[in-house]
Amino acid sequence: MPNLKTSYLGLELKNPLVVSSSPLTDNVTSVKQLEEAGAAAIVMRSIFEEQIEADVAEMAASLAGDTSMAAIEYMRADLLGQLGPEKYVEKLRAMRMAVKIPIIASINCVKAANWITYAKKLERAGADAIELNLYHMPVDPEEDAASVEARRLQVVKTIRNEVKVPITVKLSKHYTSLLSFARMLDAAGVCGMVLFNRFLQTQIDTETESIFYAHDYSSPHVLHSQLRWTAVIRDWVRCSVAISGGIHSGEDLARALLVGADVGYVCSVLYVREDFGVIQEILDNLSAWMADKGYASLSEFRGKLRESNLRDGNGFERMQYVKAATKLS
Repeated sequence: MPNLKTSYLGLELKNPLVVSSSPLTDNVTSVKQLEEAGAAAIVMRSIFEEQIEADVAEMAASLAGDTSMAAIEYMRADLLGQLGPEKYVEKLRAMRMAVKIPIIASINCVKAANWITYAKKLERAGADAIELNLYHMPVDPEEDAASVEARRLQVVKTIRNEVKVPITVKLSKHYTSLLSFARMLDAAGVCGMVLFNRFLQTQIDTETESIFYAHDYSSPHVLHSQLRWTAVIRDWVRCSVAISGGIHSGEDLARALLVGADVGYVCSVLYVREDFGVIQEILDNLSAWMADKGYASLSEFRGKLRESNLRDGNGFERMQYVKAATKLS
């Protein structure tokens, strides 16, 4: 039986399959079931700064009655500082007591000060690591790409200096120079990066002439971009790399490892199959593939197809595009 043990963010994992942030990782019962099904670690459902602020604002208003707006604002700020993500923290504590696998907390904030506050609380509550979801759509036409990146980097550096648990960053694929930004994050001291974030997509209802947000589960087809970028980035960063999006089978997980990923995140396949048993199926298929290839451990093939190991040196860049395009024509 091949050895599936791996390391991610400095955490020793029994296998390379991590369940990503979703409603499935939002309660103790399902997290216990995921552990029993074979998951090596879970990422808690993200806590959003905007959600907390909305709840706190509503509470402050209900407590204030006829109090002045200035007093309500003061009360809101005080509640935000005192309460913050307390429900989330309580849930984390309960999960920590219920399972043995690593639990990675996930926070999605905009204001730097709130990132620090939330990260410290999660560390004290027992998070094994913290995943920073850096998504914030830049819509200011006066803010250039360098400014966007600098703001993200400042958040990472600040939190890195405030907490001791490993920090990983979940990235969007839409940065102007993704490889350059990945190297900046690595230099800033992150322990890992996740490729990539997946967002709700805007859709138009032509009948009502209104916008709504469509949420479609990922398919193996979305894995291509993650594989390409992981193969490129792997040679330039020292930190752990996780692939998120498109892993639906043991073969998909093997592909992620071949280009240099340390772990693969899964989520959509659990909804599509409606069965946590798919976790063990993926791991069994990975083991069977390794046995067929003669691999005894993940380290024997991890990164075998990263960019620097390809003979032409441009497998995931222009040459690969030219080869594919000419075959299609």
